[in-house]
Amino acid sequence: MSGPRELVMTISLNALEHLGINLYSNIPAVLSEIVANAWDADAETVTVTIDKAAETITIEDDGTGMDRDGVIDRFLTVGFKRRDKLGSKTAKGRSPMGRKGIGKLSIFSIAQVAEVFTIVDGQKTAFRMDRDVIRKAIAGTGQNSYKPDELTDWPKDLKAGTRIVLSKISKSLSGMTVEGLKRRVARRFAVIGPKNGFSVTVNGSAIGPEDRAYHHALQYLWTYGDQKDFAKLCKNLDRPADDRSAAVKAALAKAGLSLTGWIGTVSKPDQLKDEDGDNLNRLAVFMRGKMAQEDILDEFGQKEIYADYLIGELHCEQLDLDDEGDIATSSRQSLKQDDPRFEALRAIVLAELRNIAGRWSEWRRSDGAKVAATVPAVSDWLGQLKGDTKKKAERWIGRLNTIRSNDEGDRKELLKASILAFESYRRKEELDRLDGLKDESIEHVLEIFKNIDDLELSYYGQIVKLRIGVIRTLQDKLKKNDKELVLRDYIFDHLWLLDPAWERAKGSEHAETLVQKFLNDNTAKLTGKAKTGRIDIGYRTTGGKHVIVELKRASVATPVDELARQIRTYRDGAKKILEKTTYKNWPIEIICLLGKPPPEWSDASGTGPTGVAETLKTVDARIVFYDELLTNAESAYADYLEEHIKVDKLWGVFEAIDDFTPPAKP
Repeated sequence: MSGPRELVMTISLNALEHLGINLYSNIPAVLSEIVANAWDADAETVTVTIDKAAETITIEDDGTGMDRDGVIDRFLTVGFKRRDKLGSKTAKGRSPMGRKGIGKLSIFSIAQVAEVFTIVDGQKTAFRMDRDVIRKAIAGTGQNSYKPDELTDWPKDLKAGTRIVLSKISKSLSGMTVEGLKRRVARRFAVIGPKNGFSVTVNGSAIGPEDRAYHHALQYLWTYGDQKDFAKLCKNLDRPADDRSAAVKAALAKAGLSLTGWIGTVSKPDQLKDEDGDNLNRLAVFMRGKMAQEDILDEFGQKEIYADYLIGELHCEQLDLDDEGDIATSSRQSLKQDDPRFEALRAIVLAELRNIAGRWSEWRRSDGAKVAATVPAVSDWLGQLKGDTKKKAERWIGRLNTIRSNDEGDRKELLKASILAFESYRRKEELDRLDGLKDESIEHVLEIFKNIDDLELSYYGQIVKLRIGVIRTLQDKLKKNDKELVLRDYIFDHLWLLDPAWERAKGSEHAETLVQKFLNDNTAKLTGKAKTGRIDIGYRTTGGKHVIVELKRASVATPVDELARQIRTYRDGAKKILEKTTYKNWPIEIICLLGKPPPEWSDASGTGPTGVAETLKTVDARIVFYDELLTNAESAYADYLEEHIKVDKLWGVFEAIDDFTPPAKP
């Protein structure tokens, strides 16, 4: 009587490298292959145990297990065609997920060693496989066979099914969490849970449909087939789920396909970045309850904004029929793009995406207006509008909901800008009607002018508020020893820091270029202390005035006579240039921006602050100190705002938007 059959694996080096070592890059994908095998074995319970201290992963199921012949013919035979050999249904009537018998090789992409213990009808088989030993056994020998090491120590607590222990893990376990692993496995299966009699636990914690962890983020939902259970999990939907089953019925029948699942959109794009760093902005395709392709969204080339909010799971069983060709690529991670079944499904899904794009924009605009109206002041503003004007305003501010933005502060600023823009639009409409007014309608014309004045007031009020914000930020962040470096360019382009009445003049760029070149040439001629003491000098035109700004280092105290001499050079040179321009009659004012006053400033018995000021006044100059610049600017604008608030009709609306916190969803 012959002895038991010898355990032998037959595999080529190419298959080991491409279908084993290089098949997957992460642990959840590999565990999913083993969980799928447990489903095919009619298991009701699968336990996954991550032992970070021992650096092992153990997967155990209570399925049918394998006898020795089963191990040799099915587990150790790469390419075992399960459905051809064992039928299209399991003993419990399940549709097997496995097809080509190569998924088990994926364990070698994360572990060097795998120990397998399996039992059926009291027959126990245990063996150990080592990836490096397999590689050496079949590399350069001309042989494709490998004999695993048989194990004699049997775990006493294993009474049925199969246990696989992975060790010498090549992927780090330190950052892996139970919740993170549950999320990733849950997203790869649609059969886990009591409904299908298939329980999977990770370190004692059961995986459920809710572990997918994106249902709570969905704002809108489109469903195919019976998705009532999933829809119930989506507690934060702004509208009831839209069942699209009837809409795709004819196209599916023509293609000979079925389609179940859902497509959803979230409120904010950043909700599609999960705790593990995975990008959930995708449409996954499932076959037989298991993910077949993680994402097909990129294939549709949708560049519109709505596509950034999309997520979905689509199930099509006709993609994996026993009597049809295998639609999966050799990597088992995607589908063959040119398969007629996949092409037909893609066409139907694209049509659905076009419908969703339109509905999404419509709903987001409508719901965006409702959200904006929850701000009492905005609601009051809308309430003052009538008829078509009110409808236009609601559509106008509702469009904010179709703009990419995750930041609530940004959305508030956009809402304020939208109200200002709409008010501007209303004034334009009024002006467009002027041609139809009769001479006696002068009162209406004056009312329009008053409305325009109100609008300009609101615009400038918001500008002033932003400027104060800039000033306070600079006050908080600038260090004393680098103020002049940071402020230099900003001051030259924002003269309102020096004087709120100064705004840049338009159309004077040519004159500015000529004067600036003269000042730069003068700077290049400086030597010694004069050169090291200067940071920069700049020239700008403002309303009816030429402004030269001379910046001195904060640590330098320049004598007033020397300062006046330098300034006279700038002023006289600029005058010569400006005599040739249309701006020749504008006065010149020179600002000396200093960190330290001239030495004469503290001479109480002599020159003193008054004398310094009088000396500089003779050359059209005055001093501003770095430390006073921001304080004076803030004070000037604060005084303006105090009076502005009393007359700006929209100020209260904007303040209410800033202060408003949307109510939390139940």
